[in-house]
Amino acid sequence: MKLSIVIPLYNKEKYLERCLNSLLSQDISENDYEIIIVNDGSSDSSGDIATKYSRKFKNIKCFTQENKGVASARNVGLKKAKGTYIYFLDADDFLYKNVLQTLLHQCYKKRLELLEFDSKSSLKSGSYFDQKLSANSIGKVLVGTSYVAKFGFVDEVWRFIIKRNFLIDSNIKFREGTLFEDVMFSSNLYLRTNRISKINKYVHCYAIVKNSIVTTKSSEHNVKFIQGIQSAIRNFEKLAKNLDQKRSDSFLVLKKIEQKQQRLTFALIVRVLKFKGVSFPELQEILNYLKILDIYPMKLKALEGKQNGKFWIYLFFVPIFNNKVLLYLLMKLSKVISIS
Repeated sequence: MKLSIVIPLYNKEKYLERCLNSLLSQDISENDYEIIIVNDGSSDSSGDIATKYSRKFKNIKCFTQENKGVASARNVGLKKAKGTYIYFLDADDFLYKNVLQTLLHQCYKKRLELLEFDSKSSLKSGSYFDQKLSANSIGKVLVGTSYVAKFGFVDEVWRFIIKRNFLIDSNIKFREGTLFEDVMFSSNLYLRTNRISKINKYVHCYAIVKNSIVTTKSSEHNVKFIQGIQSAIRNFEKLAKNLDQKRSDSFLVLKKIEQKQQRLTFALIVRVLKFKGVSFPELQEILNYLKILDIYPMKLKALEGKQNGKFWIYLFFVPIFNNKVLLYLLMKLSKVISIS
């Protein structure tokens, strides 16, 4: 078995068939890959759809558990997986057509522990498309620290394939009971790997879904979201402390870590302003802790980056966010008008 694709499933009846059809429209034998669906206590017809596909296609397996969250579902899928490589895909996303053969060929040929690729977001329901991949699209094989020093971190787990034995040996799992588990999982993996590369082509399509964890305006979810950001910031702080300072690229890696922490801090404050659930005293307590870590006040220079096409937003808002009086007034104003 070359590849295991793990899909955590929770109330995605509108999107699951498109996701599964995109995986069945690939250029490798069904004997070479398995699709593992972990139904995380769905209350809609998602489970029925998954069961229907598992009965029709022998390489699709469906497991059901009580609702424990996406991290738990992915960890269960990892335990069930048998493939040499493993890929985590969300049920509301899909792959481009005929991409798996090239991805797996490069993984085996270059003995990769991790292969990254590009993703495109879409507001449309869409369909899966043809994508031409070639060996010329792949970059050099690097160790994780050198890769991060050059390209930075990738947050989303659906942007790379991982060698399963490497993942198991590293003992890195999804942290259950929190959000932003992708960010922590990915950053730990990237710095641990010894053979990583990237194919500079679109392979995955990310669907922007209303009322998802990211877009929901629920006060309860917003508090969990903010707590997840704080966990991710602490995770990067731990990575910085454990980094081998003797490596020639350690300084650049630390810069990338600082940039991630700064951007997460900015996202945290924006989240507080946009949605309810956190008071100003609670925000002050968070910012006081970030000040101890030398992350707040935010530094504009640390927020710069080649992939940051909206730096003007930082230029405008960071001075405001760094001023607690202005921040307090902005929080008061946000309760009267909606800023989005």
